[in-house]
Amino acid sequence: MENRKLKLVYDASCLKQGFLRSGSRSGVFFVGLNVLKELSKREDVELTLVVDPFCFYHVMHVLQKHFENTTFPICTKRFLTSYSYLRVEKIFSKYRGQHFKKFLLQIVLFFLSPVFKLLKKLTRKHDFAGYDVFLSPAYSIDSKVSTKKYTILHDLIPLKFPQYSSNKWQKNFWICDLCENLNKNDYYLAVSENTRKDFLKYFPKRIDSEKIRVISLGYDEKFKPYKVNNITTVKRKYGIPENKKYIFSLCTLDPRKNLLRVIKTFIAFVKKNNIDDTVFVLAGGHWEKFLPQLQNAVKELGEYSNRIIRTGYIDDEDLPILYNGAEWFVYTSAYEGFGLPPLEAMACGCPVIVSNNSSLPEVVEDAGIMIDWDNDEQHIAAYEQYYFDLELKKNVAKGFKQAKKFS
Repeated sequence: MENRKLKLVYDASCLKQGFLRSGSRSGVFFVGLNVLKELSKREDVELTLVVDPFCFYHVMHVLQKHFENTTFPICTKRFLTSYSYLRVEKIFSKYRGQHFKKFLLQIVLFFLSPVFKLLKKLTRKHDFAGYDVFLSPAYSIDSKVSTKKYTILHDLIPLKFPQYSSNKWQKNFWICDLCENLNKNDYYLAVSENTRKDFLKYFPKRIDSEKIRVISLGYDEKFKPYKVNNITTVKRKYGIPENKKYIFSLCTLDPRKNLLRVIKTFIAFVKKNNIDDTVFVLAGGHWEKFLPQLQNAVKELGEYSNRIIRTGYIDDEDLPILYNGAEWFVYTSAYEGFGLPPLEAMACGCPVIVSNNSSLPEVVEDAGIMIDWDNDEQHIAAYEQYYFDLELKKNVAKGFKQAKKFS
């Protein structure tokens, strides 16, 4: 008797973030995309996608780009946010001082509530009866869904550290809605042990500790060591001086990534040791509000400002080349739910410097240099270790071994 395929509904709404080449193309997007890619390869899974109707066009654009030879049944879901934001915010009130904005939000929701109620009545709800599993890579799942539900949990950064959030009232809404809908009946997949602990700490009465398990992220097979034959072409493409070595950093350019300290300590390292052959490459999309602050910080470096190269978004095919060509990789973030770039760097044989907080010790362990994210001296000392200790920099075996733990 032939085995029946698992009928799985996948919420592809988070793929909307991949429509733009900007800071919105975050880790959540790549997790959602790559999980879908892996599921699409499974012959024992029958996939159906569900998409928020308000981002249907953006999601379809991404699907056409990444799945040009694959088709999925697609339906839209009702996506009307509850008033959960105000309730969840109370839990984190000690982290917030935005009382005036909260008051304004209450007024707006009060006047919009009749519209929301009307839309709820007019919109047909889908309970997905007959399916085996509903999997969401980020967003909350409607309580009306009757099948077994799994949600991937990334982090609580927008709520734990609201000072690091851009466009707070729009961007934080989805995580608050997710937290409000946590319940002991559903199942949860945390991307790190640190994320698992965070959710159990803040929502002990809403999650069954037996129904949340850690499923660590993995890196794409394209991230591997190889001889870089076209590094000059790629350097030229992104404005990296061809006659200089470079230190690499890849992230969304925002305050949480600690970039102001990273570039300041790099220049201090350069001045202290009279370094003239190395530049620092900052790659990734950016937050509009943070960009002027970063630009001013670089401008204040004076004659050393040309040592900081901001490339913007990196094309997927160029990223492994830049990891392979870098002297070392820096990722001293204030907090991370997982930290995929250091893992990709290690898989490419690139030495790494990371913070010793949140989930990063899980990812790197003893395969790189770990420092306090807010300590200038430790940043400078870590740069010096890799620059002057050639044997340490060449010893990437630990990095390869550590990276292989994640698939």
